[in-house]
Parts: sequence; structure tokens; C-alpha cells
Amino acid sequence: MAQERLQSSAADAIRDRYHALFTNAFAPHVRYEQMPGADERIAYAAEFAAYRLGQIDEKLGRLIDLLERKAGQEL
Repeated sequence: MAQERLQSSAADAIRDRYHALFTNAFAPHVRYEQMPGADERIAYAAEFAAYRLGQIDEKLGRLIDLLERKAGQEL
């Protein structure tokens, strides 16, 4: 039971960290003294795109739900 709570809290911390990171505007980790490799930049951009698509999916889901409720009330 304690192990499960520990894993859950670790997952929550990771999710919260990504949420805080990706809610800001896209700003790749550019360090002028050491430019990250192309694979690192691509991975970061892909994670950001996936996060934003998830946000769009959630909002469209809510919009569809509202439209279906309104259509059900009109019948």
C-alpha cells in the first residue's frame, strides 16, 4: 500500500512538472555555451506538441459535450 502511494505521488510530481513546463509558451532549452543536439530538440518539441494536442482534445471534448446537451434539450 505504501509503495503504491509512493509511486502515485511520484507520478503526480512528474505530471505536475510537465504541466508547469508545457503550459508556458514553447521555449526550447537553448544553452548558448552548449547547444543541445537535434535529437534532444526534436524530442522536446514532440513532447510539447503532444501536450498541446491533448489540451485541444480536452477542450473539443467539452465543447462536443455542451453541444450534445443543448441539442438534447431542444428535442
